[in-house]
Amino acid sequence: MKNVIFILLLISFFTNLLCFGEKHLKTKKLNWNGYKIHYEMRKNSSEKTLFFIHGWTASTECWKYQMNSFPDYKVIAVDLPGNGLSSKDENKIYTMELFADSCIEVLREEKIEKAFFLGHSMGFSVAEIISQKYSKKCAGIACIDGAHFELSDKPEEREQWIEYNRYFVKSLEIEKGRDDFINALFLPDTPELLKREIFRISRQVPLSIGRSMIAAAETDMKFWEKRVMDIPCLAVHTEVYHLSPEYKRDFIKMYPRAEYHELKGVSHFFMMEIPYRTNQIIMDYLSKNY
Repeated sequence: MKNVIFILLLISFFTNLLCFGEKHLKTKKLNWNGYKIHYEMRKNSSEKTLFFIHGWTASTECWKYQMNSFPDYKVIAVDLPGNGLSSKDENKIYTMELFADSCIEVLREEKIEKAFFLGHSMGFSVAEIISQKYSKKCAGIACIDGAHFELSDKPEEREQWIEYNRYFVKSLEIEKGRDDFINALFLPDTPELLKREIFRISRQVPLSIGRSMIAAAETDMKFWEKRVMDIPCLAVHTEVYHLSPEYKRDFIKMYPRAEYHELKGVSHFFMMEIPYRTNQIIMDYLSKNY
């Protein structure tokens, strides 16, 4: 009988713990510049804010294991315009600068002066633009297996970069292109449930909007020039991108205050695959830098 009571108490404790997180998690909408922006926020009295930015054709769902895991911070996750539950207009152009502007507008709406921006995949490119265009709003950035661009000074190499990006856009004219790209971000032993979830989330976004996002990398080239950013930076990469040792060297040269991690045996979506470890890496870094 005592064992039964103990188990019931445990169940009650963890249920209340989960409900506490859910009760403090609010879903919000913002009308801005012709866009309806959906975002989620876990609010408290902290003066420090974490702002999570999803990747290509994704949504706030990708951060479901992070939203209630940082109780000492306000936490925001946004569906970038054209993604998730935000408005989708296939006639609009979706640039990463637009995404950066929309994130800052969410901060303004919530009357938050500054945030630490964590970007997954393409979301890191958005965070990089924020760090340059809105430096006073940026307490630091985190690269969660991020797409980081640094253009060469050589004209021929810049042209090669543009050609590759246009080839990538063309490959996304049919759904098979999306499937092939996403499948390349998994490992052979990536759980099937995770794969299905990622495809479900991605297919909420029309492929034409997905192409627009990739094409925008060329539109936003002014932000990819070589630079040195003296800001707090956490970088966590997987094996999926097959990054060279030179990449790490150049990244740290650009972000001299970077803390760099390399994870083995996990997919591009590791924040959903190994959330406890991911959150611990983030928390350890924040405890020292924010």
